[in-house]
Amino acid sequence: MKIPCAAHLPFIVSGPAFLQPALTNSQFYNLTLTATALVLGSKFCLSEINRMRLEEKCVSTLSHFMPHAKFSTDEMQHLYALQVMRLYKIKSGYFIIDNTMRHHTNYCKWIHGVFVLFDHAFKTSLKAVCIVVLYYSGGEPVKFPVKHEIYYKDTDNMPWQQGKQSVCISRYDLAVKMLEWAVSNGFPKCIVPADSWFGIGPFIKELKRLNSSYVVEIKNTYTVRTPCKKPKLAPEGRLAKNQYDLATLPNVFKNILMFTECGFAADKEKGRKEKTIYHNRSTHMGSCQNYLCLQPSMGN
Repeated sequence: MKIPCAAHLPFIVSGPAFLQPALTNSQFYNLTLTATALVLGSKFCLSEINRMRLEEKCVSTLSHFMPHAKFSTDEMQHLYALQVMRLYKIKSGYFIIDNTMRHHTNYCKWIHGVFVLFDHAFKTSLKAVCIVVLYYSGGEPVKFPVKHEIYYKDTDNMPWQQGKQSVCISRYDLAVKMLEWAVSNGFPKCIVPADSWFGIGPFIKELKRLNSSYVVEIKNTYTVRTPCKKPKLAPEGRLAKNQYDLATLPNVFKNILMFTECGFAADKEKGRKEKTIYHNRSTHMGSCQNYLCLQPSMGN
């Protein structure tokens, strides 16, 4: 990294000032000076900032410096939550759950959190960091990340681990953990939208435990339990314990006649035609406003 000789930029000092209760003077000074160096050395270009901090010596330095800096990240995140609630006066909205994979170069062996993970977009295994993120959205223009967690694979031997064993927690458990954290730190309970990565039974069960409303996409290969048309009998003649049939999701959604078209409206100025992305068919489930939506590949 080419570190310029510079004094702290005023907006970099004033911006994170709310974190000072969780930091010593030296920690705050070094943190804001590092941010100043990155911004000035990259000419205020985000792509240049990424390239600078991913250079070999920089990666090695930052990856070894940050774990030993003794930052109280829990306290800093709590102060961050208080700050955004003061700024935006949050009363309701959406907690958006998503996960993304950050791919890396041959320097990845020095970057914290890198594992060999399967990327469904590329259909191959890559060295990457998988980050599960909880966003808040109150509608335009208010949207910001609330918290994030790194997903650690159960086994790996990357040098950054320094002999420490990481604890593997599933992605949906990380999402539940962040939702609980947000509510315990003063955020109101919000509707939880999530894609098909989280459209699984254990995650839905946890959302019900938290009494959270949700809109979750589910894969069209799943089956659901439907009430059986005729009572099922056990071999000895008594009623069977499981009184249900299994039906494929496409067949279940075909029986729902009402649907909503979702997509983009026409834009005459830009010459864009109306475009439908989803034909959403939904069903009310339980006491909360909870919806399971079939993946769009089936047109439902």
